[in-house]
Amino acid sequence: MKIRMKKVIALISTMTLTASLLLSGCGSSGNGNAGETGSSTAKDNSNTQAAESGESSPTNIEDLPVIKMAAMTGANYDDTDAVEAEINKILAEKVGAVLDITWSGMGTYKQQVNLMLTGDGEVDIVLLSGVPLATYAGNGMLLDLTDHYEQDPDAFLEWLDVSYIDSCRVNGRLYAIPEVINFSNEILVHANKAMMDDMGIEADDSKIWTMDEIHDLVKQAVDTYPDIYGIVPQTGSQFLAQINYDNLGDTSFVGVIEDHGTTGKVISVTECEEYIEFSKTMREWYQEGLIMQDCMSNTEAWSSMIPSGKAFCAFDAGAYPDNSSTEDTTYYNLTIYPNWSAANCAVRLDYGIAANSKNPDLAFAVLKELYTDADICNLLMYGIEGTHYQVTADGKAAPAEGLTLENSGYSCGFINGWVLPNMLNAYPSYTSADGFSDLLRSYDANAIKSGALGCVFDSTNVTNEYTACVNVFEKYYFAIMSGSMDTESTLETFKAELKAAGEDVVIAEKQAQLDAFLTGK
Repeated sequence: MKIRMKKVIALISTMTLTASLLLSGCGSSGNGNAGETGSSTAKDNSNTQAAESGESSPTNIEDLPVIKMAAMTGANYDDTDAVEAEINKILAEKVGAVLDITWSGMGTYKQQVNLMLTGDGEVDIVLLSGVPLATYAGNGMLLDLTDHYEQDPDAFLEWLDVSYIDSCRVNGRLYAIPEVINFSNEILVHANKAMMDDMGIEADDSKIWTMDEIHDLVKQAVDTYPDIYGIVPQTGSQFLAQINYDNLGDTSFVGVIEDHGTTGKVISVTECEEYIEFSKTMREWYQEGLIMQDCMSNTEAWSSMIPSGKAFCAFDAGAYPDNSSTEDTTYYNLTIYPNWSAANCAVRLDYGIAANSKNPDLAFAVLKELYTDADICNLLMYGIEGTHYQVTADGKAAPAEGLTLENSGYSCGFINGWVLPNMLNAYPSYTSADGFSDLLRSYDANAIKSGALGCVFDSTNVTNEYTACVNVFEKYYFAIMSGSMDTESTLETFKAELKAAGEDVVIAEKQAQLDAFLTGK
């Protein structure tokens, strides 16, 4: 069985929008502005590795403009300078610029990017995560990429469906390019493989499991292993992000659209039948002792509790399919709902260019190479061949001889290759299924697509009400979903506090944006 958990996107933060740049998050027309040009050269940020290697370059690299890139990672990156030196040999020849990457940790990345985007040329290319694209664009922080993209759209369309690229438009203008990752997710249960094998239970890859079957399975596990947790949260104290209701990219679920976003009607999550029924079921399971009793104070990841034998299983709403990711041998993946593409699937992680970039044309040229040049993609993913990785007999990348993921000086592609522009334009990881790229593309091609695909909510016009609702959401949404609170009475409290916080105002704004989007399609 094979899976890799996708990182859960951080809660959306709101930002003040300049009155002259009011934008609808789901709009369909408008204009953008190009950034100013200027100069910044590699002399200002010289790459010593190229000089130390004794190799010459056909271009005097130290005189070339430097394109600064910001991205996040949880991997080792001590050898980034050496990796950049190899990337820059290619970029110098093809683009006439060099790349300088600044890595940040997952927890601090969003704050650092906000500072960079408001600074004076501190970043050119930036990984966008955690704030609606329309908010960044509306605050004038991102370059309008429309004209750059339209000069050579096929370079990106080779890797990305046009519907996903168009999801990164705000008022008809393109402000980012989606990462080449999965755009659909199935909802499943990660179950401890060793325990299932020991209990003699077969995990069928093709099966859609019912909730009753999952209940009986967990019951058998906790009866067999009384010292374990039956079900633990998806992440921290967040029990399960969502099911088959669309939130238009609003991770605080202030207004949802049922049935994969197909109803066209925004309603309160407290009135969403799927949320209510799931929560009632979890309440029953919680009272049976099948769910971690202190789950709302949990800080440990399921990905450590299940392999270590502390827990039997966890729900996951953001997962790859079986047989299209890692050859993980510590857990099985039991699908309960097939994969679907939510409205914001293409703007969870994407790359844009800062509006204050001093070299916007070169920045876009470099960005295109980060998607399309296989040599650069392999360097970004795995580092230097022979130093950081080796290619196995079956054409996969594995740590170089003598290295582990812990002691390697560069391990991004093995740890979280999904933070990079195009992980599919590189060797598959040694942990990947055979034919991973084709499997993933086929998986997305056959996904259920949201009826609001590409419509991403912008809370700018209702900042005060939205912020108040988010505070209420954090108190109740996951607690109710985990079954750790009485469902009916707590739902009523949740509903009342959302109303008092201004939920009706937010839902009306979200509905207006959805209507405008659907009308303009």
